Amino acid sequence: MVQAEVRSREEEKQVARAVQQGSQGAWTKWDLPRRKVTWRDLWRLEPYRISFLVRLVYDTLPAPVHLHTWGLREDPLCKLCDKRGTLAHILSGCKTSLTQGRYRWHHDKVLLSLADTIERERVKKRPAHTTAQRAIKEGVRPAQTTKKKRTSILHTASSWEMRVDLGRRLQFPEVVQTSLRPDIVLWSSKDQKIILVELTVPEGMDEHSKKQAARRMGEEAERASCWIWSKREEESWKPGVDGQ
Repeated sequence: MVQAEVRSREEEKQVARAVQQGSQGAWTKWDLPRRKVTWRDLWRLEPYRISFLVRLVYDTLPAPVHLHTWGLREDPLCKLCDKRGTLAHILSGCKTSLTQGRYRWHHDKVLLSLADTIERERVKKRPAHTTAQRAIKEGVRPAQTTKKKRTSILHTASSWEMRVDLGRRLQFPEVVQTSLRPDIVLWSSKDQKIILVELTVPEGMDEHSKKQAARRMGEEAERASCWIWSKREEESWKPGVDGQ
């Protein structure tokens, strides 16, 4: 108990100090789900990625604005578009990076992870979906039913087919005419159902599967962000044949 109390007080001091720091303490104002990083996670991460994530949280990566503030660069501008080179600008706000497809590549890396999760659910064998009701005799009280277990939306039909919008190549199925461009579309011609999916953690999954999906998508997003950062000053960047 003594160690826990000492640790708690030290953490409170560190947080109080961080709140007073305008730049490096910005993480204290984030409204995001907590992520627990275990020693096992640290051991399997690449050293460069660990360094990137830690410096990303405390906003100490050598972005142009920081290099200018530290007296290591004459101007704070992005090398690709001559806009103010903040960390947020480099990772998600540079028009040149957008035109070159860097952010689309980042999006597709995470989308591929999500599509893999949904595909695993799609190919699972499920019992036929029925709506039969049990007849009850007059004067007989119906038996109490147990609470139904929450199931995936994929349980509402069978024979699902799926298409994914990777590389802007999605051709919407002929079952419906629309101008929508979802990230993923699933449909069952047999049961006349269609599902449109945008890049997020899919609902209708059990908590363990949802956490696993969120973890995999988060890791893909981190890897992609790390790669975009490492190529921030390469003017002719294009994804290679291996997707990097």
